[in-house]
Amino acid sequence: MKTLKTSTSIIIHLFAITHVIATLSCRASGIDDSLLLTLLTMLMILLICFRKKTSVEFTAAYIVLANVAGYLTGIGVATLLKHLSQSPLLVHALSTFVTTELLGWTIVLLTRIFRTEDRTSGWTPRIRWLLLATAVIFLIRLAYTEIFNSRYFTAESSYRIIRMLAGNSFAILLAIFLNILYIRSMRRRGHTKNVCYQAFLFCLFVLGVSAVTALLAGYGLPFGFNDTLTWNEYILLLTISILAELCIYCIIYIIDLAIVTRKSMFEEREKAHQAQYRYLKLKQQVNPHFLFNSLNILDCLVCDHRDEQASIYIHKLAGMYRYMLQNESDVLVPLKEELTFIQMYSDLLKVRFGDGFRLETDIPEEYSGYRVIPCSIQMLVENAIKHNTVSEVNVLVIRITSDGKTVTVTNNIIPKLSGSVSTGIGLANIRQQYMDLNGSRIEISDTGGFYRVSIPLIGKYAALH
Repeated sequence: MKTLKTSTSIIIHLFAITHVIATLSCRASGIDDSLLLTLLTMLMILLICFRKKTSVEFTAAYIVLANVAGYLTGIGVATLLKHLSQSPLLVHALSTFVTTELLGWTIVLLTRIFRTEDRTSGWTPRIRWLLLATAVIFLIRLAYTEIFNSRYFTAESSYRIIRMLAGNSFAILLAIFLNILYIRSMRRRGHTKNVCYQAFLFCLFVLGVSAVTALLAGYGLPFGFNDTLTWNEYILLLTISILAELCIYCIIYIIDLAIVTRKSMFEEREKAHQAQYRYLKLKQQVNPHFLFNSLNILDCLVCDHRDEQASIYIHKLAGMYRYMLQNESDVLVPLKEELTFIQMYSDLLKVRFGDGFRLETDIPEEYSGYRVIPCSIQMLVENAIKHNTVSEVNVLVIRITSDGKTVTVTNNIIPKLSGSVSTGIGLANIRQQYMDLNGSRIEISDTGGFYRVSIPLIGKYAALH
């Protein structure tokens, strides 16, 4: 991580110095440096995003933001530096250096805030689209460089037009609202193979929103009406509006993509955790030790001609497996059903351990409609059996209680002389399931000779699947 941070800072510093060398060389040769600086800025953004494994969509959006923001930032920094130095060449060189550093570290900050790493498909399948987007951005940069260098644009007119646009909050808010609607609707429709059609729709949308924004800002609507707007002023305002619209679109697109990506990541992680938990329950269903002990007990009952007890034992054993199979795909089950399952499990344990095991349940009927993760309480009871000695001399007492918010499973600690080391897999899976469901945590206490685990109760009307 330290190496990556160092390498990224070196990239930014090197490009800042390269920008200064390029601008000084171009100024000394009488050549316009704007296009060369644009290419260098694009290359710097590409390298930073590549090192941060940023997705292609974010990289293209960052390039657009960097170019528009770089132009405006460069003007602002140069204006400030003019008060410190009278040398135009020094002012231009310093403003270029400062702007490049600001852009580089801003992109680094954005990649940390909006973590959307492209680890699955990588850049290779879509690199051509990124190159195409970069070429289009460069052409746009070339176009508005020529426009701003024309005789129609002066520093005073540009600042006046920018103030006119920024001063109309309704126009800005309308543009933001329209961009949100457009991005969300396009995401719902999904990607189509007709790239030209998508590009046409995007250009039409940008021009339409920019034209409306320029009209509202130019005429001062809806706060008043300015009838002094000329055609030349509207063209200037439209040009600025297009740049502002591109910035607004990219910012909203970045935020929307980050939200969608993060949501998708959480959903995939939840599915993985549920699959892991179901695998754990499946292992429980075919647990060889449990089956071996159960069949041994059943064999003893049959050999002792206790047919009625054997029949009851078989029905309860079948009921346990029926419950696990029925709730195999369920996320939550009613507490009442889980307690019924626990009682069947307890009856089997009593046949095995006799008076050495005792289960006490004290849960009011009013809490029976709440939900729990299936087999979660049974796993806690099983853990108590697994890690403690069970005998008539040292009776293992397990109590299940509830306060309406949690279910607590408590057992007295009777360590085995040659106890197996706990892997903690069962508790870890239960903990993760509750975190994925509603961010709840389970509580574990090991004090006073008692081991307690409290798991949250989910609302009565929570979804079962």
